[in-house]
Amino acid sequence: MYFKDFDNWNKAKKRVDTEDRDISIRSGEIRWVSLGVNIGSEIDGKGESFTRPALVLHVIGSHLALVVPMSTKVKDIAGYIPFEWKGTKMALCVHQIRIISQKRILSRKGKISLTRLSAIKSEVSKFFSFP
Repeated sequence: MYFKDFDNWNKAKKRVDTEDRDISIRSGEIRWVSLGVNIGSEIDGKGESFTRPALVLHVIGSHLALVVPMSTKVKDIAGYIPFEWKGTKMALCVHQIRIISQKRILSRKGKISLTRLSAIKSEVSKFFSFP
């Protein structure tokens, strides 16, 4: 059973908030992000640093980014876009898309092509189209 460690996340969150890192991010990058521990079914980070990979969909100004968390659990339901990265089958969890502070964005894992990014943005747009 998964245990939500809010107390240790609170300590880590304080550290992330006070760190003074100068980073440069670009749309299409896959980054480790510090998502932390969240409420209910909201996607959490894992491990001691409460991180998980995410695709940077869009950079907003100099302090925010729109990211799509990634998971190795691939489900054939709405909200999951199958995604292969370096030979590993994963999913982009579009239903968990969020805007985060760039302070949460950590190391770079790689970058996808502009063509692939455009196709993903199209899929995201389809998911959020309202009838």
